[in-house]
Amino acid sequence: MPPVAWVAAAVGGVLLLAALGLKHEPAIFSGAPTGPEADRAAARLVTKGSALHAALGRSGPWGAAFTDSEANAWLATDLPRNHPRLLPRGFADPRVRFHPRHVEAAVRLGSGPLSTVVWCDLEVSLRGVNQLGIAVAAASAGLLPLPTRPVLAEIARRIAAAGAATELRPLDGRIVLVVYIPGGTAAAGPRWRLESLRVDAGEAFLAGTTVAEQAAAGEPADH
Repeated sequence: MPPVAWVAAAVGGVLLLAALGLKHEPAIFSGAPTGPEADRAAARLVTKGSALHAALGRSGPWGAAFTDSEANAWLATDLPRNHPRLLPRGFADPRVRFHPRHVEAAVRLGSGPLSTVVWCDLEVSLRGVNQLGIAVAAASAGLLPLPTRPVLAEIARRIAAAGAATELRPLDGRIVLVVYIPGGTAAAGPRWRLESLRVDAGEAFLAGTTVAEQAAAGEPADH
C-alpha cells in the first residue's frame, strides 16, 4: 500500500474513533422519565418551587429540598412543554444527578447523527452568604475529554446573562467560579440570604433567611 494510502487510512481511523466517541452517552442519559409518575414528580417540583418563592418574600427562615428525580421529571416534561425558550438553541434533553457535594449535568448538543452529549461533573459549595462556588471536576463530549476552564467560562457566561454577578478565581489550587446570588428583586424590598446548601446523594437542600426592608437597609451588601 502506498504511503499516502496509509496516511489516509490512519486519518480515517482517527476520525471514525472520534465519531464513535462523540456518540457515547453517559449513564445519566439512561431511561428518560416518562408517564404519569414523571408528571407527578414534575408537579412536586413546581409546588416546592412555588412555596420557596412565596417564602422568600416573607420575613423569617425558609428552606427546601429537591430530588434529582423531581428535577429530571420537570426537565423532561414541563420544560419542553411550557418553557421551551429557556434552553439555548441546539440544546435538548438536559439531565442532572446529585452526589455528595457534586452535581452531574448533561445535555444533548445538536440533532440527528451529528449530535453528542456534553457532560460535566460540577463540585458545588456555599462559600459564604449568597456566594456559590462551582468547580468543574471533569467534562466530556461523548467519550472525548473537554478542557475544564472553557467549560467553566461558558457556565459563567450563561449565569451572568441570567442576572447574577460572577467571578473566576484561583482558589485551593484550581479555578473556581464564584456566583454572587442577588439578595432580592428590587432595591427597596425584602432581602433573602442563602445561608446553607448541601448536595447529597439524590437530593439537594437549601436554607436561609429573609429580612424585612428596614433590617436589610442597615446591613452591608452581599457583593
